[in-house]
Amino acid sequence: MRDIHGEILEALRPHLGPRAEAVLEEGLKRLGKRPSELTPKDGEVLLKGLVFRELQARLRPEEARRVVEEVLLRLKEEALSPKALEEALKRFGLYLDWPEVARLRALSNRLRQEPDPRLFREAQELLEALEEKLEEALLRQAKDLAHLEESLERVRHLGGPKVRKLESLVEMVRKAQAEGLLVQAEVERARKLALELRKLLESSVARAPSLPEIVFETAEETPKHPTGVFLTVEEARDLEEELVIDLGDLPEEAAKRLQALEVEEERRKLEALLARYAPLLERATVSPLLAEVQALLEAGTPAGEKLLLLEKAFQEAEANLRAERRARLIQLQEALRTLPLAAEAKAPLESALALAEETLREGGLPDLLSLEGELRRLEEEARRREEEAKRLEEERQALMRELSGKGEAFLPLLRELQALPPEALPERLPELKARYAALLKAQGEEAALKAKLEEAARALEALREKAQSLGLEGLWAEAKRALEEGNPQGLEALRKALGEARARARQTALEELARLQALAERFRGFGGESLLKAIEEEKAKPEPDPAPIARALQALKRRLEAKREELLTRLTAFFQTHARLQGFQSETARRLKPLLSVLESAKEKLPRLGPKGLLQVEGTLAQAEGLLRELEKEAEAAKAVLQELRGTDLEALLEVLEVSAPDQDLARFRLPGVEALGHLEETPPLPKEPLLRLKEALDRLDEALAQRRGPAALVFGEKALVLAPHRGKTLVALLERSTLSAFLLELS
Repeated sequence: MRDIHGEILEALRPHLGPRAEAVLEEGLKRLGKRPSELTPKDGEVLLKGLVFRELQARLRPEEARRVVEEVLLRLKEEALSPKALEEALKRFGLYLDWPEVARLRALSNRLRQEPDPRLFREAQELLEALEEKLEEALLRQAKDLAHLEESLERVRHLGGPKVRKLESLVEMVRKAQAEGLLVQAEVERARKLALELRKLLESSVARAPSLPEIVFETAEETPKHPTGVFLTVEEARDLEEELVIDLGDLPEEAAKRLQALEVEEERRKLEALLARYAPLLERATVSPLLAEVQALLEAGTPAGEKLLLLEKAFQEAEANLRAERRARLIQLQEALRTLPLAAEAKAPLESALALAEETLREGGLPDLLSLEGELRRLEEEARRREEEAKRLEEERQALMRELSGKGEAFLPLLRELQALPPEALPERLPELKARYAALLKAQGEEAALKAKLEEAARALEALREKAQSLGLEGLWAEAKRALEEGNPQGLEALRKALGEARARARQTALEELARLQALAERFRGFGGESLLKAIEEEKAKPEPDPAPIARALQALKRRLEAKREELLTRLTAFFQTHARLQGFQSETARRLKPLLSVLESAKEKLPRLGPKGLLQVEGTLAQAEGLLRELEKEAEAAKAVLQELRGTDLEALLEVLEVSAPDQDLARFRLPGVEALGHLEETPPLPKEPLLRLKEALDRLDEALAQRRGPAALVFGEKALVLAPHRGKTLVALLERSTLSAFLLELS
């Protein structure tokens, strides 16, 4: 097994000395890995981050960069063997609907038959893109899991088969997340079920400890239920079907809560659709409907059927795109077949087209732009050869006319030139021209020879700059020496070499641009759009140059690493601040709780995330930072309230647990765990004097904060005291701490 840790350590010791081991040890701690578990990708993360910063402190920036680049190059050598590719394919083979997996499968099939360094490089870069995509998807799944766990806690007290099913699905998602696997089907089922149960809870269809619509059978005599329906939760068929709630039958506030739940779920579905169908967002059948759905959700209105239509539009657009690619592939194959070029010249493109066809069969969407570029190059080569043949024929005719006006000494050369077949002209015409020059010299026609040599010299000088740019200075110098010796034959050889070199340079540049384009695609949303546009403009040039694009891509990569460092700093500060407030309980703390697990997962994945993943983390972190600021204000406010209440006998609030006489108006608040309930202005269920002092302190706090207070909750061990505005009065409730969230929801 390859020792990545040892390779990096050996490369760094000449520059860092004993410090190299300490730097790598710190890097391993951050990655949470042992030296033997380090992969080439992990090594790249360490080199570009921690190691590079350490080198910058000891070396000049350009030297530090050179050291890192050399080690990276060494790591990438043999990083992907056929066996490693097969293992990677097994890992990603679970995600059949990913186009990149289809392409990787096609590459694997081809490389099994015929090793190709260029295809191995593509497979390596494709694997890097898949690693990023998987980490981003796992990050989204972590957010889903946090949402599901929170929803489960809210509805657990309802009981019944649907809650148990939700518990089972959440456990499956939790295990998959721990193993680094995506289980999208289970996530979707769990979210759908969680939404139904949340609707049930929010719409007050359910009341704990039992459902009002259901009377539980027992061995004892049961009073007659008004509806005359007797069944158990286990037997209730309606709990196994989708819940349908008529918003028109609900109070306005309850209807708004349900609508907000639906909008939240639809936003999550839209986010998943945008991630799944990112290449199709600009399609004519998709973009108008997408804009409509986004506008509805932005306004807080459920999209409903529109969202379903959008998903269908995405599916149809993908099918249409696949059909378009297949049709275009057939066109490319036919155009290549009819090109008047030798079979060996067309073989590489034929192979690439066959690989694209296999990618389509595997369910992928092959990129045909680079193949179209290669076809254009071959078409240009065919045109160049045609023009070259035409030029050579014109030169032959001109030479024949010259020879026909000369004496008998030139007749053998004329006859030989006349008998020469067209396909032999590229090789034989320069030779015949050289013999003609020798004959002119032998016959004493120095003036004619001098004129021809001067013409050739001018043509050669015109080609000098182009020869230098294509690295053919040596061939140009040889042609010049031959010309000075009276032999113009080297000029034709130079022209031919220049044409071939120009075609090769263009093809090499287009291949590099295609590779850079695949890398730039990963930076969409992170500044990659302008780079992709620049790549398209560069491809259209007669002599494209990938160097400026490569520099711009490197700048994006440096910006990405800076963003990674910034997020690491912000995450560290966030968790340090939250640790100081960990014991403080409030509704804001409850809203913040599901984000904590997501951010903990994000911090662990941070070194492996790509641009899209970092943007996800930044959005979640910004939301969490806002809640944390609210929590800090609440903690300060609570501290002020406690100072106001200093000296009050709070234990007196816990001594009286009797519930006041039944009050029809308060019936819906009598959840399991509610021990005392009543209005402060009437006969409160607890000592009135300390409650009044508490309310006065809260009122003064409202004035200081310029806020209108909602429910206020004080936690005493396993008990909670709630004071809340209710119908112009102040509702007082003493309840078990575990019931607090459900009680606050009922109040809202």
